[in-house]
Amino acid sequence: MLMKRLRHVPLLLMIVLAAFAVSAQDGRALTSGAPVTGTLNSANFVQVYTIQAAAGDSLNAVASNTLGIPLAIVITDASGNLVGQATDEAVTGEVTASASSLSGGMYYITVFKAAGVASAADVPFTLTAFIATAGETTDTAPTPEVITTEQATAEVVSDAGGQLLTTTGMVINLNWGTISDLDLEVRDPIGGSLYFQTPTVASGGTLGPNVNQGCANTTPNATETASWSPGGIPTGSYELLVYYQQGCEGETPVTFTITAAVDGVSLGQTEGTLLPGQVYVTSLVVRADGTSGFTGMSGVVADQILPDTAANIVATASPLTIGSAVNGALSTQNPYDSYSFTVQANEFISISMNATTGSLDTFLLLLDPQGSIVRSNDDAADGVTNSAINNALLTVPGTYTIVATRYGKRVGGTEGNYTLSLSTQVSSLPEEFLNLPRGVLEFTLLWDTDDDLQLLVRDPAGDAVFDDSPTVRSGGTLAADGNVNCVPAATSTPFSYVYWPTAPRPGIYEIEVWFQSECSTANAANFNLIATYNGQEVFNVSAEPILGERYLISFTLNPDGTIALSDGGIITGLDSLPYQAETENAILITAGVPINGSITQDNKFDLYVFDAEAGDLISIAMNGTSGTLDPALYLVGPFGNLIAENDDTVPGENRNSFIANLTLPESGRYIIIATHFGALYGGTTGTYSVTLTQLN
Repeated sequence: MLMKRLRHVPLLLMIVLAAFAVSAQDGRALTSGAPVTGTLNSANFVQVYTIQAAAGDSLNAVASNTLGIPLAIVITDASGNLVGQATDEAVTGEVTASASSLSGGMYYITVFKAAGVASAADVPFTLTAFIATAGETTDTAPTPEVITTEQATAEVVSDAGGQLLTTTGMVINLNWGTISDLDLEVRDPIGGSLYFQTPTVASGGTLGPNVNQGCANTTPNATETASWSPGGIPTGSYELLVYYQQGCEGETPVTFTITAAVDGVSLGQTEGTLLPGQVYVTSLVVRADGTSGFTGMSGVVADQILPDTAANIVATASPLTIGSAVNGALSTQNPYDSYSFTVQANEFISISMNATTGSLDTFLLLLDPQGSIVRSNDDAADGVTNSAINNALLTVPGTYTIVATRYGKRVGGTEGNYTLSLSTQVSSLPEEFLNLPRGVLEFTLLWDTDDDLQLLVRDPAGDAVFDDSPTVRSGGTLAADGNVNCVPAATSTPFSYVYWPTAPRPGIYEIEVWFQSECSTANAANFNLIATYNGQEVFNVSAEPILGERYLISFTLNPDGTIALSDGGIITGLDSLPYQAETENAILITAGVPINGSITQDNKFDLYVFDAEAGDLISIAMNGTSGTLDPALYLVGPFGNLIAENDDTVPGENRNSFIANLTLPESGRYIIIATHFGALYGGTTGTYSVTLTQLN
């Protein structure tokens, strides 16, 4: 999507965590229609329940809480296969997940906090499961990923390409009751995007003033308006997006209303709630006969959630031959198509999806043979809304599935035709790569330049395998190190490889790729990073870091052999932490009084606050006291600006964090964020002590 400026934490990673938890816990038995209560907290971050179903039954599970904390639900069968999932993206405090055409037997329902919710407070909730036999319906039956906030109209039939003649035009208003910076975008049926950067479009639309931009000249009870003058208005689907860009008096949830009228006739309204950084999407349709209306499809955008259950997507996939292309069309009635193809081990594939008509903003997902997302792409390049997955190395043989969809997926509003092509390249993998020693746990890094990229794997004991430490006590071994120190690899494709030849110890593994040196090129390095355990792919990711950037990802290897994957991405520090929604729960810290805390995979950061005057001189220390924790500190000022940060007290010698002798620039309340290296993406855990010192 060309206009969006913000990215989101993948929800699927949290879903994987919960799904694996099923195999490690005994669930409480449920009876259809009978509510039960539970509590989520730092000690019980998931709750698992069971219910019996017969072949052909349908299942709906509804979880709600009065605090308004967004929850998520995963439904799996007795073998751990995912059959249903949902998350409360609209932040209503209620979520429903469904599964149909069950095969019968025991099913597990797992409830947990949605991705991005870092609160350690208790969250009491109520869960009710409904079983319906074949031919009946359950009490509620939402479509996966769809959040419906108004009554849906009758089936929408695309009128794209026509005109509706009006005497008063069309008006769309976004209203919210705070001074926060929200933005409205309207995408018309012919490909125009009405946004503050493009306030007029060829279809005749005009966007009014951009209210509260950058928190300057803020207006309470704000309104942004998109309007089309009297005359012809393109018919078809209009996608409406709301961006929560910045909180101007605290990063709290904001509730908003969208209203619309066509030729003086009100289409009603839709409401939503956003957290900072989130994007809400809905759509309306303008028809040639004047019967316009909201589609009833709306929700918060989540890049890494599927538009349907993985089982349905895989079951309906059309076979696609490598080297061929196919044409398709996406609309509100058909928000995705799926295609399957089969590869041998270590094949490179590329997929392109290009819109050919209408307003379509494409989105690609690639599923591995188990139905898990291994690659995705929204925009092929900056300023390009077509999608591409280029030169993806598939190390595990089997049948993969392409999901050809659109931005917003099922709740999106863009429509049009597309062309999708699938190709492969002759493997350029050298003989040395194909003959690497095999291990139980393997990490492989390949890239496409002569630059020096360092692969580092930190084991559960905190020991790191990399070019300066090629072996560690737990058995991890570096068997290839690419272009280390800019010494060209003996092969045309640089690669690094770390493996454990025997069963690795359970615990958290943290994997880092660091772009250390530009050896002979000045371009970004496109890399593939693949992890496998017992021959099964754990993750397969790619990125294009620039010089000095680090990519970080981690996972937990459980004692029973299951794996819970955490978030991964280029380290951006504070920008990756969704701390704003937690400021109200921050702990007041007193100068000179240490506070103890802990960082875990489910508690990536803690917040502390103190009040100070401009000119005060302070220091802040964060020292790890147990575990593998690599502390990191951030200090945020009264106006939400980053004042100071520190990772290592003495780089290379002392991994504790220390912000020393800092003169505060303004009066007000400051926020201390205690986290670990990598912020959201970090994998080290343990206890710590944080101390604020007043020096004047």
